Amino acid sequence: MSSIHDYISELRIIDGHEHLATPQIRQREQQDFFSLMHYLDSDFITAGMQRGALSGRLRSDEEKAATFLQYWQRANNTTYANMFRTAMKDLYGFEDWTVQGILEVNDKVKAATNNPDWYREVLYERSKIDLAFTLIQTTQLDFELFRPIMFLDFIFKLRTLKDIHDVENAAGMHVHSFPGYLEAVDALLHRYKQEGMVATKLGHAYWRSLASTKPTFHEAEVVFNRLLGYTLEDGLSKEETLALQDYLIHFIIQRSIAYELPIQIHTGHHESSVSGNGNILTNSNAELLLPLLAQYRDAKFVLLHCGFPYHQSYLSIAKNYPNVYTDFTWVHIISPTIGKQILHQMIEMVPQSKIQGFGGDYNHIEGTYAHLKLVRNLVGDVLTEKVQEGSMTEQAAMEFAKRIFRDNLIEIYQLDM
Repeated sequence: MSSIHDYISELRIIDGHEHLATPQIRQREQQDFFSLMHYLDSDFITAGMQRGALSGRLRSDEEKAATFLQYWQRANNTTYANMFRTAMKDLYGFEDWTVQGILEVNDKVKAATNNPDWYREVLYERSKIDLAFTLIQTTQLDFELFRPIMFLDFIFKLRTLKDIHDVENAAGMHVHSFPGYLEAVDALLHRYKQEGMVATKLGHAYWRSLASTKPTFHEAEVVFNRLLGYTLEDGLSKEETLALQDYLIHFIIQRSIAYELPIQIHTGHHESSVSGNGNILTNSNAELLLPLLAQYRDAKFVLLHCGFPYHQSYLSIAKNYPNVYTDFTWVHIISPTIGKQILHQMIEMVPQSKIQGFGGDYNHIEGTYAHLKLVRNLVGDVLTEKVQEGSMTEQAAMEFAKRIFRDNLIEIYQLDM
């Protein structure tokens, strides 16, 4: 292993994007082996498994283990599967891919769930993560290694009166008009910031296009007032509420700027197990964001997932827009080959201060551990190749690694570390 690999293996990490439940939530839900599927579940589904076959309590653990093995044989070639294999072997010593082996490791996972030191051991000690940003739709994390990011789609995905009431309840305010609704949204963002939120998150590419028009206040207010006149059960179609959605997207960006919050936006590939729009991938092309990027030059847009598979135009956008920051969250476990190719190109095109190197994007810490182990090695490979070809010195490569894994995130998210 090269000195660059050795250096990267010891770096303390800032993890820029996760969906990790807190230790308290994991214990309350009594998560087990079958709770650790996440991305692997998506591969099983596309290999033919019925959605939800490994969740719930209607089937015995033996039945779920047999189902798992059936689809493991179909999908164990993917990187999602390799991450699961790595996590199970390294953290639980598991290599017995039989029903009995799964039942035995299931007991070990349950014991880890109830171990109050498990999160700190896996994240802080073994993964060397000093801080992780996690999106689980609460700012009440009560764990020193976590900082919250909040999905804000619920603020602008308004289809019924109940959707408005949900925002009212979250903000603790009654809303009787569109200006009152905007006040509630602003109060909510202010409170989230006070409670430690480090960025806002827009995930609308999963259910609509990233493209946004610029509707007037009046156009949005007309739609909002129509919703106020409906019952809780009735509502409007997504298309009928488009002007309201777009106006609120602009408003969220404006208030994020005011509160000095970076704006994370999902771009590119969809996870099939959670996509709400039938995996209409074209909705996720970062090129659709160009009008917003051009208008809000004082924003910090963190475009997640390198825009894959639209990564060529994504790289051009990142190179040209000072307010755009790149983010490798999820990319390397979709395809390590693509991840390395994108990093090679990004080093050649994008200023290093604009690159964020790691986000595990998992809902369990075992996946984060395996993902980061892979990424450290892949980034080491790319930087070693850059040194060998003469485009970087070894010292510059190490400084680059420290930037993308730590220093850039401290700067972009204004962390006190």
